[in-house]
Amino acid sequence: MKINELSVEAALASLGTTANGLDAGEASRRLREFGPNQIHRVARTPTLVRLLREFVQFFSVILWAAAALAFIAEWSAPGEGMGRIGVALVACILVSGLFSFWQEHRVERTLNALLTGKIHRMA
Repeated sequence: MKINELSVEAALASLGTTANGLDAGEASRRLREFGPNQIHRVARTPTLVRLLREFVQFFSVILWAAAALAFIAEWSAPGEGMGRIGVALVACILVSGLFSFWQEHRVERTLNALLTGKIHRMA
């Protein structure tokens, strides 16, 4: 069910509520069953550790190994272009890691804004 495709009345009915909200009894029951609707702050991993972690993901490790093999091949048989391939692989790892870190950073900022109630444009 995609609630955003339902009419207002159907969406409210699917959630078991009305336009006026829940009655006190139903609100108490849901509070007992599901607990309070709260977002809890969790311990943060340092930014540098999160950045470095992006470069040791499974796919990145495979690319690091490929780059190392390319550099070894260039060293053993110079002039065949394997050094360029190694450089290209390292560049791919760096671009991918930085992009992934930036995306994660934006998500963290958005969640922090929700937690603190300070919603603003995330540029």
